[in-house]
Amino acid sequence: MRSAPALLAVFSLVGLAACSDRLFDNPYDPAAETRAYEILSTLQTGIAPVDLTFSGDALWAVDSLSRVLALNQNTGALIRELAAPLPAAGVAYDGKDLWLSVQGTPQLVLINIINGAQIRLLRLLRGSFGPIDHHAGRLYVQDRLSNSILVVDPETGAVERTLPQPGFGGDGICHDGTSLWIIDATQTKIFRLSESGAVEGTYQAPTRTAAGLAFAAGIFWCGDRTGKIFRLRFP
Repeated sequence: MRSAPALLAVFSLVGLAACSDRLFDNPYDPAAETRAYEILSTLQTGIAPVDLTFSGDALWAVDSLSRVLALNQNTGALIRELAAPLPAAGVAYDGKDLWLSVQGTPQLVLINIINGAQIRLLRLLRGSFGPIDHHAGRLYVQDRLSNSILVVDPETGAVERTLPQPGFGGDGICHDGTSLWIIDATQTKIFRLSESGAVEGTYQAPTRTAAGLAFAAGIFWCGDRTGKIFRLRFP
């Protein structure tokens, strides 16, 4: 049986670890990074977001009911709902209109951002698509069937590259101009990847039910299926 001083020493070590200089990180996770990010604000949306994108004047969300919703980027208040031609699982802004991944299928559809009218439909050979993002003329698609990221030409639907995901699932993806960021809710992790798919950083997600990522002007939006959206800033 340990003596009282020994127990006190163990308690002190645990206490010091718990108080280490971390923001929203697990101090006992050897793979986690110190001072990972700052939560700037928490938006109370009343929806369960599964994917997010930013169009410059609105934060767009696909929710658990496959609705396509425009939200106020600072408050989370609903601006309007867009009638989509097919049930959505992911959303991405291409600089003009919105791309949607079609729930449970290998399909991607481009819709008019004003009225939701279908502009183009891409049918890939196989997959079950979730969150998506658009960057530099390419679509980045999380395929749950292969647990990979597909880099797709939005004009032809050709898969130009396939990147393995470091986790067990894909629950959010965005590109910050340099790196890819993805959510794996099964591990409660956010991963930062290079263009080749190499892991450059691992961070504890701000919630156990994280879903959907968007990026603009140094700010990340991270969805939470319980009805919140976190505004994050990484150092």
